[in-house]
Parts: sequence; structure tokens; C-alpha cells
Amino acid sequence: MRTIKQEHYFPIIIAIHFIFWWIDLTLYKGSYEYNSKTIAGEIFSSWVVTVFAANFLMATRAKWVERIFGGLDKMYMIHRRSGIIAIVLLLLHFIVVPRGSVFTPGKPMGFYALVLILLGVLLSAAPILKRKIKYNKWLIFHKFMGLFYILGIAHSVNVPTLTSELPIVRAYVYGMALIGIIAWFYRAFLYNLFNKKLNYTVNSVKRFDDDIIEISLKPDNKQLAYQAGQFTFVSFKGINRQEAHPFTISSHPSDKNLRLTVKALGDYTADLQTSLKEGTKAKVQGTFGQFNFKTAKYKKQLWLAGGIGITPFLSFVKEANTDYDATLVWSIKTLKEANYKEEIETVVSDKPNVKFIINNSDTKGYFTIDKMYKSIDLKNYSIFICGPEVMRESYIKQLLQKGVSIRDIHYEEFSFR
Repeated sequence: MRTIKQEHYFPIIIAIHFIFWWIDLTLYKGSYEYNSKTIAGEIFSSWVVTVFAANFLMATRAKWVERIFGGLDKMYMIHRRSGIIAIVLLLLHFIVVPRGSVFTPGKPMGFYALVLILLGVLLSAAPILKRKIKYNKWLIFHKFMGLFYILGIAHSVNVPTLTSELPIVRAYVYGMALIGIIAWFYRAFLYNLFNKKLNYTVNSVKRFDDDIIEISLKPDNKQLAYQAGQFTFVSFKGINRQEAHPFTISSHPSDKNLRLTVKALGDYTADLQTSLKEGTKAKVQGTFGQFNFKTAKYKKQLWLAGGIGITPFLSFVKEANTDYDATLVWSIKTLKEANYKEEIETVVSDKPNVKFIINNSDTKGYFTIDKMYKSIDLKNYSIFICGPEVMRESYIKQLLQKGVSIRDIHYEEFSFR
């Protein structure tokens, strides 16, 4: 199935709007008085309505929506960036659209919706504010975005608009608005009713020196079904109000216990470092992600891991059969960080089709594609990358220079907030 990437998503949204508006304006024979500012202002507002509706749909974590965008991690990146773009469009609408002299109830609604949505997106996306606001408080405020959105829709139906005169545009905009409101209501109030959590107990906690802990979870009854490379949302009793956070599963689907390998990268994961104990009850909900080497185009593959980004590859190496020819390169600062070196070496010792290379930058320097592939053609390889954003972007740039198609480069995003 073809997935929609962010470089395609936004042009698609823009094209749909221009087509619908062009058709309706070409055929319009009504008496509504409008000018270029009216058209521009209302196109901006219709973009805002539909972009936010799509964002609420993404937030449902529905499997079919995840497949469209190639994974929940990719979907959340589009979700975040489109929210920022929607704010720009909303401000442009406020600046450009003509203001009539007649008072209507919709006018103050529009102003309040503008202020509240602007505040909500700034709190959700601004890096400085995200670092200062606790995740549980951020999450609560983020849920109010649906109410702000409804206030904005109420504004649009309580003021005279050109949109209400155009049948195709009207059906599209308000149809998307209805989808957005339903999606928000489902995510805010019904999600946990339809997506049951599985009960687990912390079986063991292993702490490493580099702010990393390994958590082993034993199922209380039903066991989670997942594929190699997927992640799940987990909450722990007594820790940060039992908030659910995403963690890549580092165990293999055939293992009885669920293993998570977590690095302290924020307030929640830092609390896990100090507070999590054996016997703690946990709730596990859903499996997500499309980071699956078996669905790639080529069986010759290069797996690039950076630091804690080794987690999905721990199950990859166990899953790869003789049909695949894979090379795993794990980039770390020092060998002290190679917590899973022996485990991986043990697995690949019985798999001549899987090669394992550690690149510790303190003695070998930073890994580059040229270090291994100066003369080998990578065009018929599928590449999988998991690690920090700076590393990932560097690898992607190098691979593209080697002639690798962007369609053959698969990666996971780290940040969901």
C-alpha cells in the first residue's frame, strides 16, 4: 500500500482546496458580494478547518489511518507540523478577511477561537514551552483543542460567508469539520472503551550506566501480539499519574515476556530510572508502527542504529531468516554503551546472512556511508534507520547522494510530543 508522506500530504491538501474553490467559483451565479480578499480569507479558513479535522483523525491512532501515513511516528510528525501551518493560515484569515459592520454572535466566537487555538498550538509545539510544561499538564490542555475547534466552527456558521454559498466547498469543509469533531470526541472520551489495555507486571528492572534501563514485563493473563520493530504505549502504576508513553519493543514476538529498553530523555523516562521497581503493575495498549524489514522492497538491507535506536533491531536480527542479506551498523560514543553487544553477537553467530558492526566514535570517528560503501551500489538495497534526528538526517543525505531512492529509506521518529 502506498503511504502519504509529509512532502506529499500538504500539496494534496492545497490541490483539493484550489480545485473545489475553482469549480464552485466558476459555476457560481448567486448574489453574494465578494472580492479577492473575501476569497483569500475564506480559503485560508477552509484550510484551517480541514487540516485540524485531519489532525484529530490522526490522533485517534486508528490502524487504517496509520497505514495511510506509513506509521504512527510519521503520522504524528505530520500532525505536529500541520498544526503549526494551520495557525499561520488562521492568522492570515484573521488579517485578510473583510469585516462587516453588522454585529453577529459569530464575531466574538471567532476572536476567542483564534486566541485559544493559537495558545493551544504554541503550548503543543513550541520547544521552549514543551520543555517547561510537565507532560501530564500538556496532555490535558491538548485535549481542549477539540473544544476550541468547535468554537471556531460555531463562528463560521454564525457569520455570513461565501463558503455557505458554494455547494462543493461547503460540503467538503463542513463534512471534514464533522469528521474532525467526531474523531476528537472518540479520542477524548471513547478511546479507552474500544482499545482495552492488557495487564502486565514488571518482572525485572536492569539499570545500565548510560541512563538506560531495561524493563521486563510479564503478562498477567493475555499476552500482547506484535511484530518485530513495533512499539506500544505503556503506563506504570504510581508513576506520573499512570500516563501512557510509547516505547519500542526490544523483545522478539516469540518471547513470553515483553522487554522495553528506555533511555532517560524527559521527565517521565527520568522518573522511570529512579522509581520503577519489580512488581509494579503496568498497562499495555496496542501495537503501532510500520517499521518492518519484511515489507521492504529489497531483501538486501542495511540497518543503521544510533545509541538507543538499537531497540527495534534487537528483534530484527532474531527475525531475519536466510532469505535476507542484512548488515547492522550500531553507532555509539564508547564501547561502554554497547549494552547489547554480546546478545547481538550471539544471535548473528548462527546467521551468516546477518553482519554486525559496532562503530564507537571515540576511537573510530563518526560512521559514514562511505566507510563501507565506496564502490558498492546501494540502489538495490532497502535501508532502515533508527536513532537521533541529526544522525538520521545525515545518513539520509549520504544515501541520497549514493543514488538510493527515498522510497527505499525507512526510519523511525523519536519524538511524539
